[in-house]
Amino acid sequence: MRIINLIKPALVGLIILINTGVSDNRFYIWTYEYKTMERGEVELENYVTFSSPDMDSLAGNTSSKFEYEIEVGMTDRFDFAIYQVFEQSPSDPLRYKEYKLRGRYRFGEKGKYFVDPLLYLEYKGRPDFSKHVWEGKLILAKDIGNWNMALNPIFEVEIDESGREKEYAYTAGTSYRITDLFRLGMEVKGSENGHYIGPVIAHGTKSTWVTFGAGFALSSIKAGKPEFMLRMLLGVSI
Repeated sequence: MRIINLIKPALVGLIILINTGVSDNRFYIWTYEYKTMERGEVELENYVTFSSPDMDSLAGNTSSKFEYEIEVGMTDRFDFAIYQVFEQSPSDPLRYKEYKLRGRYRFGEKGKYFVDPLLYLEYKGRPDFSKHVWEGKLILAKDIGNWNMALNPIFEVEIDESGREKEYAYTAGTSYRITDLFRLGMEVKGSENGHYIGPVIAHGTKSTWVTFGAGFALSSIKAGKPEFMLRMLLGVSI
């Protein structure tokens, strides 16, 4: 019952978009596909993530994260995005957490190689400049009929006053196109902090889209990390 109450606002938003006839664009909530914005296009995106370290005790134990992104197609193969990130823990007020700068570069055209490759580089910084994080991803994807498969190996370097830390992670997903307006899929993600699996629903057009999914712990989780995550993405071209 607690899970239903938690996801109800996101489900209402999804139903509204379905009833207005928009269709699919972004296939996954964690995993990136082989896509960049077209030259001169601009899109606003909103990420909402709920997470809890104990799935059996969500009330008063769930954190919220809100990310607002503006994404611009710079060339036919390269796009750039700026994020503003806010976070709220169960016992604290909403606070500004960090900003992010992200670039993606797409190689070739879809189907040119055995898998479609894309490079992703992101910088995360705190407003007081006390922490700097560089994250690189190799995005590999493939379309086979109605199926899409994507894999993102991730390497991250975090630098702060205590020194430097490295982390390896991954996300992967497979998605099936039911209609031009609707896709269903499954995602996995993981790192030394834990591993997760969950379903994903994607619905939207190129100009307006919504993607909704969850992550459930597959293994033991590092202390303080979530056992359950729920995420919704919303994108609107302007």
